[in-house]
Amino acid sequence: MTTSGPDPDQSPRYDPMPAAPPLSDREMGQPLSRPKPVDTAFTLWIANAALSLIAFVVSLTIGGDALREAARESARAGGGNLSDSEIDTAVSAGLAFSGVIAVLFFALYLLFAFKMRAGRNWARITLTVLGALGLISSLFGLLGGTLDGLSIVLTIIQIALIGTAIFMMWQKESTHYFEAVKRAG
Repeated sequence: MTTSGPDPDQSPRYDPMPAAPPLSDREMGQPLSRPKPVDTAFTLWIANAALSLIAFVVSLTIGGDALREAARESARAGGGNLSDSEIDTAVSAGLAFSGVIAVLFFALYLLFAFKMRAGRNWARITLTVLGALGLISSLFGLLGGTLDGLSIVLTIIQIALIGTAIFMMWQKESTHYFEAVKRAG
């Protein structure tokens, strides 16, 4: 008896197709998991921002009277005819202006920290640059010898917070996270 059709033992053999690459968490509809160093860096940036804001408010309340007195002495030494109320108005305006600038800076700082936590590399770089400038400024402040005891302690705490936050943001695990967020786009 004859069979029709090709012989199954002599048909061409094909290699199976390679497996598809694994899907990332985002492609599977799951959020990308954030590594612990990124969360730690975020917490440190928030703690540093809060500490800076508290230090600013304290310096305004405690240092406001000293600033007013220094302005009065400066006006008298310069031979100016400014009244005490004019000096108080000028000092109050200066303090209000610096308060507005501090609030704006605080808001930007928080924005950068939240964007860094969300995996935005530009925010990580911005925080690194601002943090490095802050570290340099703090170190010069410590070396200058003009800080009082409380200011020295606060400066050392801020150096530790900023330095550790920068270190955490650039850990290998963190870098992989920022790269994955960029790829997932």
